Amino acid sequence: MAKVFLVNPSNITIGYSFITPRWLYVLAQATPDELVGPPVIIDESIQRFDPKMVEPGDIVGIGIHTGNCVPGYRVLSDAKKRQATVIVGGIHATIFPKEPLEMGADAVVTGAGDIVWAEAVRDALAGNLKQTYAGGQVPGDRLLTARWDLLDRRKYMFASVQTVAGCPENCSFCSVWVTDGRRPRQRLTDKIIEEVNTLYSLGIRYLIFADDNFTPATLGRIAREKSPAKRKELEIIREQRLKFFEEYSRSVPRDIYGFTQMTSEAVSDPEYLKAMHDKMRIRAALIGVESFSAEGLKSANKEWNPVGEKMVDTIKTIQENGIFVLSSIICGLESDTVETIQSMRTFANASGSLLAQFTLYSPFPGTVDFLEMMQDYRQRSKPTATPTTPKHRTKILYDRFWMDPMKPTVLIEHPNIESATLVREIRKSWAEFYSLKEIRKRANKTRWPVSGKIWYALACMGFRSLYAGYGISADSAKTKKMTFIPSLALKTAVFFYNSFYRN
Repeated sequence: MAKVFLVNPSNITIGYSFITPRWLYVLAQATPDELVGPPVIIDESIQRFDPKMVEPGDIVGIGIHTGNCVPGYRVLSDAKKRQATVIVGGIHATIFPKEPLEMGADAVVTGAGDIVWAEAVRDALAGNLKQTYAGGQVPGDRLLTARWDLLDRRKYMFASVQTVAGCPENCSFCSVWVTDGRRPRQRLTDKIIEEVNTLYSLGIRYLIFADDNFTPATLGRIAREKSPAKRKELEIIREQRLKFFEEYSRSVPRDIYGFTQMTSEAVSDPEYLKAMHDKMRIRAALIGVESFSAEGLKSANKEWNPVGEKMVDTIKTIQENGIFVLSSIICGLESDTVETIQSMRTFANASGSLLAQFTLYSPFPGTVDFLEMMQDYRQRSKPTATPTTPKHRTKILYDRFWMDPMKPTVLIEHPNIESATLVREIRKSWAEFYSLKEIRKRANKTRWPVSGKIWYALACMGFRSLYAGYGISADSAKTKKMTFIPSLALKTAVFFYNSFYRN
């Protein structure tokens, strides 16, 4: 009997990971066991892919995003040498479906694989595999439950559960709304609860709600919707979400806690915000601050975000409601100067965010910025008799940079800041925010016992060491190993969290 391997490629392998790559366990659920048996799951953050496991005729499914293309294509090459059938999917394959085929893949799955993966496996076994399978945007009621019986929970800090797909925003630096659509699609409540209870039975107590936007339909979002039809749709989604929160609260043990990402507009909807904390037990959330300036938010197509002191007040309000904030700030937006980046450091500290990340602006495939900057790039490379006006003053410097294992840190030529200066200012931002002085200042504003403050300091140390310069992303995209001290810091932080923070 042929076997199916599902591989999450990674730049590094360290033996454990923080977040389970959910897609592996969803496709495991979609794999037709009756034909191939349970799939073999390989997350290269945990265990490197060994081609010797693969026999001729086996099927190897590889999921890639832009950050892990190089190891992904390594796995593809190794599997093909073993005469396996290789099928590639993921966000990057959805954006560039021809590229994996050029690299030797037998087939590509675009969009979500919940429905079409089983079809691709059956076709491969029957010898009539098509080159492309369009998974598209799967309706909420057809999004699969992950197959957690295949999880080795000792290898992960957090499990990932999805409650809603899609995001109604259209930020210029983000590919989510391009690849997964702007219409939020709520999963079936009983499927989510089933999943969470299964994870609880496995000993999991901390979840990442892997929704690109946990707050797709707050009162603030509804109020700024211009289309009456879409506004009505968002009102229905909001009611569905609140009903789901209520059912979740009744059906899931109270000592399992959630972390997620959401918009700042949560403060516009006190009922929704309270339900997130009380019913869903959300205790931390990443919020896309992006910039504290109006000009920066305009360049990111996120002008609805609060500006300056208003964002500071917004963050404080969310934390006063019991949800820690990880502020995500982009450094290097087109309007940025050295002075604006320096001012963002000041705002970040003033906001009291318990965590913050200062990410280097990079236009990635699938985003509006990447599309427009690549048009400018090609215009510069092949000037015509009638040149067009560039859409951006920022210049992207490299085509297909993801194929280079030694790709440069800075992918752009910024109109106002030299690359070395930009990198230096980002490092300063991380160093200042996570200095002992600032950590102590933030900890002293809490009512935590000493153990809680120790937990927080250790968490800051580990977070800075792991994500400084880049920000939190898929673990498989990390390019540096975590050293012993910050690794121990994060593990000790979890111990302290388990010991004291339950409410």
